[in-house]
Amino acid sequence: MNNRKRTTQELTLTALLTALAIVIPLYMPVKAPPFGPFTATLASHTPTIIAMFISPMSAIVTSLGSAFGFLFAYNPVVSARAAMHVVFALTGALMIRKRMNFFLTVAVTLVLHTLSDMGIVWLIAAPLGMGEILKGEGMAIAQAVIGVGTSLHHIVDYAIAMAIIAPLSKAFKNLFPHTFRKKGANYSKKKGANL
Repeated sequence: MNNRKRTTQELTLTALLTALAIVIPLYMPVKAPPFGPFTATLASHTPTIIAMFISPMSAIVTSLGSAFGFLFAYNPVVSARAAMHVVFALTGALMIRKRMNFFLTVAVTLVLHTLSDMGIVWLIAAPLGMGEILKGEGMAIAQAVIGVGTSLHHIVDYAIAMAIIAPLSKAFKNLFPHTFRKKGANYSKKKGANL
């Protein structure tokens, strides 16, 4: 596959994932009712996690698209939480590119995801008018809920993403070169690489 075709496919898939990342917060029927900075929208991280397996730039763009979707669906604090997904998405994409251990990648991205969500709520909730909801013990409870909730949500969305990536990586072997492959595997046209 030539570089131009791969770049076109990468841009196309990144655009589709970004569109999904914007639409999921708006229209996903499986979600918890929002309360202040608290949300839980099934599969909202899935496009970003899939993008991590394409490229670091794809991961960044898709996670920023997610923040845009959450801004329209909820409030600025939730959108800021989504914008912080750039941290775990970029780190995950770089780890995947280096073919680091899959479970280590899941664990590191989970910790970064959880800490960034907790941190951004702590930093901006009061300035954005949620100080009464999140003060004193309320903030401690909020941090615990966000910590546990984000961790569980990350694992569920990662599982959904892997169920989607498995068939995609077979159909687009050159677009997902770092997925389920041994180090040094060469997928040339001779070996049957397609698209």
